[in-house]
This record gives sequence, structure tokens and C-alpha cells, in this order.
Amino acid sequence: MKNKYNITTDNIGDYMQNYDFDSILKIDDKAGLDFKDKETIAILGSSCIFEKKSKTRCVKLEITTFREVSWGAMHYYGKMIADGIDFKCLDKEGMTISNYGAKKIHPFYQWRYEFELKRPTTQEEINNDPDRWRGYDPGDFTSSFDTKEEIIALAKECFKMRFTGEWELWVDDCTVAKDGVYQIEI
Repeated sequence: MKNKYNITTDNIGDYMQNYDFDSILKIDDKAGLDFKDKETIAILGSSCIFEKKSKTRCVKLEITTFREVSWGAMHYYGKMIADGIDFKCLDKEGMTISNYGAKKIHPFYQWRYEFELKRPTTQEEINNDPDRWRGYDPGDFTSSFDTKEEIIALAKECFKMRFTGEWELWVDDCTVAKDGVYQIEI
């Protein structure tokens, strides 16, 4: 699918919404690993993608829907979840702990980075379903997508702009019962 959005460094925060660090454009594969305090040091967080065999950091594209669950539901939703860091205890070998206060120091000091994917609404869809889009103007952003392919295409474009270094993009399609986890080649 050809990129149908005009994503730039100025508007990527509209397409990838995150409440912790919208102002940070690039996330390097070393992000957060510089953290150290008296009790802990940062190590790579776990991606929870069990099919993944490499040691590189991972961005998981989670695709969900309420189709066949909620009457009349017809949209898909996408969220990108990137590996953050874990906090390894210096005095207890092999033990990691939570450190919720660390992200107050810097937004990269957390166990994962989440971005809700959004797209602009169009006049055509507002005209076709005015009840659904009541209160929306053309160009207002929504988290609902018509197809999974649209989400994947947007995720690829955002991934290329936001993540630098050694990262992998994986899909976790929660809308299917089997074979819903796979890697996307960029």
C-alpha cells in the first residue's frame, strides 16, 4: 500500500500519539541504556515476542478490533510498543525491579514506549456516516482504521521516521487466532 499520508517531522506526533514524550522525534537503539543509580543499572527490556530470535530491540505493532465482539463495530486499531529498559539490581545477581520514578528523570527510562496510531478523518467518511463522525471535522485525528493493511502501512512509515539503529518491527495481530505474530521487513 502506497503511503497515503504526508508524515513529516513536524506532524509525526499527530500520527503516533504518546503522552510521555511527543517532543522526542528519534529513538535510538541505545535509548535509556545510560541509566544508572546507586542500586540499579539499565539493561535491555524484553519484547515479549517469543518468535523473535535476535538480540536487537523490537517494536511490536499491536492490531486490535471490536469487530464480531461489539455490534456494529467495523474498525481496527493500532498501537506501536517499543522495547524500553529493565532495571537490574547491582547487589542481587539476575534480579530486575521496577523503577517508576526513573521516567521523571528522562522519558527513555521506562520499560516500554507506547504510541497509539492515528489518522486524519476525511470529508467523504463524515458525509457517509454523519452519526459516527458527529463532532469531527475533516483532518481531525482518529485512532480507527478501515483495514489492517492501512495500519501496517502507517506503522512502517512511522517506524522509519521514529526509530534509528538496530530495531525490528513485528506485528501482533490480536484479531486472528493463529499465526498473528510475524516480522515486517523494512
